[in-house]
Amino acid sequence: MRLTLQPTPEQASALNDTRTHVSRLMNSLLVQARRQPDTPTDDLLGAHPDAPALPHATRRAAAQAAHDARHNTRGGLKGESYWLDARSLRLNPDTGHVTLWTLQGRHTIPTRLGNYQRHLLKTGRVQGGRVTQARNGDWYVNVQLDTPALPPARTTTDPLASRIDQLEREGKYAEIVRLLRRRNLSSKQTGQLALALLETGETDAAEIQLLRAAGVPQPDSRIHLGLSLLAAMRSGPEARIAHAKRGLEAQPDEVTRWWLICSYSRALVELGSAPEAQRIMADLLDELPVSELRSRARALYFAQNVSASMDDFESQDRYAREALRLFDLLGGHSESLSLRMDLGYRLFFEGRPEEALAMVHEVLRRAEELNDHRRDTTHLILGELYLLQEKFDTALHHLNLSIETQSTQGSDRLNVLARAFRAECLWRIGKIDLNVFERHIDALNPKQEFDHIAQAFYVGLIHVEHRQYDLALSRFEAVIEGVALLDGFRLRSHAFRTYCRWLMDTPLAQASTELIEVLSRIGGELALAVDTDRLAPLYAAFADLELGGGAARRLALRARPTLRITLLGNFGVTVNGAEVQIRLKKSRELLAFLCMNGAATRDQLMTALWDGEARSELGSYFKQALHALRQALKPALGAQDPLPLSSGTYRLAEKFDLRCDAMALQNWQQANSSVDRHRLADTYPGAFLPDADTEWVTEAREFLDNQWLALLMSVGSEVEITDPVAAAHLYLKATHFNPVFESAWSAAIAAYAKAGLSHLSQHTRAAAKRALNG
Repeated sequence: MRLTLQPTPEQASALNDTRTHVSRLMNSLLVQARRQPDTPTDDLLGAHPDAPALPHATRRAAAQAAHDARHNTRGGLKGESYWLDARSLRLNPDTGHVTLWTLQGRHTIPTRLGNYQRHLLKTGRVQGGRVTQARNGDWYVNVQLDTPALPPARTTTDPLASRIDQLEREGKYAEIVRLLRRRNLSSKQTGQLALALLETGETDAAEIQLLRAAGVPQPDSRIHLGLSLLAAMRSGPEARIAHAKRGLEAQPDEVTRWWLICSYSRALVELGSAPEAQRIMADLLDELPVSELRSRARALYFAQNVSASMDDFESQDRYAREALRLFDLLGGHSESLSLRMDLGYRLFFEGRPEEALAMVHEVLRRAEELNDHRRDTTHLILGELYLLQEKFDTALHHLNLSIETQSTQGSDRLNVLARAFRAECLWRIGKIDLNVFERHIDALNPKQEFDHIAQAFYVGLIHVEHRQYDLALSRFEAVIEGVALLDGFRLRSHAFRTYCRWLMDTPLAQASTELIEVLSRIGGELALAVDTDRLAPLYAAFADLELGGGAARRLALRARPTLRITLLGNFGVTVNGAEVQIRLKKSRELLAFLCMNGAATRDQLMTALWDGEARSELGSYFKQALHALRQALKPALGAQDPLPLSSGTYRLAEKFDLRCDAMALQNWQQANSSVDRHRLADTYPGAFLPDADTEWVTEAREFLDNQWLALLMSVGSEVEITDPVAAAHLYLKATHFNPVFESAWSAAIAAYAKAGLSHLSQHTRAAAKRALNG
């Protein structure tokens, strides 16, 4: 029985001093016990200086705690509580006061005593109690009572009860609902029915059963378990952990106790105590018998979840695969849906998006078939993954369904996350501007830790948009140090934190240490793709300084993809080295026109592509050509239009790093040209767009031919100073292309003569005469 104490500050200080003293004794004994594994911990008490100050039963309990923990491979004892026997702990049921021993002497402290608790104290005998300090600082005593034995009841076998117990152990919840619905139930059966309703997606019906049962004296531990699981769906990790504790105090059977511990550990993760949760789950897995397949599979599922929250992906993968194997052996289970969803989510961050989405979509299909309460989570996960891939319309579809499903299920645990993602999608596709986006984020009303983390990320992103990098930096650091339910927030925050530090004059190698470490250890390169537009300068700097390895190089290419277009000779297009197929001839010609002439209006493009014709069907042909070109180039830019229309003109997106052989030849004479003229003069790949015959193409082809001839003559004159023979070969290359190019013939003759090769000079003179006179 739990009694809440109401101590004065002085009494609370005395309780805390005693607890600290006992904790120090326990941990000191634990250290000695590990060093001397064959010595009983009771034997170690005599030599310990902290032991004599404590009552005999208290120091024996401390020794037992050290003995129980001595075989753990690491870690100490938390020491949140200490034991007092009946001589050190006395209760007065009439006044509701407890008198207990402390290092500062005995203290009499009032308690919050209910009528039923008073009745138990009057009819039972106190054997002792454990004095404990809760996480919020409150003090309470878990009293151990020896209650008078009831006369033996006539034992009758209830076939239904035995059947329900067996179904519960097998996880056949739909059958439990069928057998127990519309019956008069005991507290235990009410808990069994409520859990079965939760597992079959009937959340509202389960909540009604749980709330009614919670008001009866000494509700079954399953009631507390159900309330704990329900709190997980209601944005309440504190309530979840409180109900789990009450369930553990209600003398649960083994299966229920194991499940309560799982729920307790998950609440610890959401409250920021993942290391403690990992320790608890490791102890539970050590305790669970191998024969308890379903409980072990459930515990492995929770353990992999805890490991994932600590970025311990090796443990997560090991636990997850073992859990999945057990669930498959058991013929499937609703929790296996969560496990598959977690595995699919991890696959995305490992760079396998197709496998990830296929797995999560399969989870969604099964959840809808079973009317499982995980549908809202699955839609949210799909919404985030599609958002990170810049498929914003698809992301919006799933996010709206997540919000709608939560409303139907009466759950709001993921509401803030779904609304935040939805606001980002609307902003990204231009349906709301930055000011409206900011209002959406301000209105999120976070209720739990990971809600605050999501809001902090988006506030940081808004600060970046306003160039307030110092304010943004603090927000991103809060995300990285906090508890984020979804990995995307932390990974994106690492990238933006690096960016802010770099812009605030921190050397890039120093600013990017954590980001590079995260990319190499965790992965998640795909999660950073959605922000490449804003972080393009950062990734370009990574590439220039050769930082971050392959991931940084790929992000630099994604931030500014290289569009390489071949227009001389055989037509070809690649993006970052990958070939792009453009199926329509007019689409290829449209791309060539935009490369060679820059931005153009619709009328200018149609006039060029169809030589000024005015047929009515040409408008439709133009739309087809434009659409085909956009579809071919769009995968390189995600949601961004590769051929944006701005102020009435079409152009290639500025995000492209455009490389075009015809453009290089066209512009080689310009002062700011970076063309390697000698390399360009080595070979002539072919005529400009040989498959097209429109007027603009013909004019461009003639101009480029003349540009190449001029290039040959220019490079030849430079080379002739040191190597007249090589210059003569360049001049002759020009004559092969244009046999009546008299200047090239003359230059070749002079170059050979300069080289002292008179016979070649005379031979070239004769060839020129034949070509020019023929």
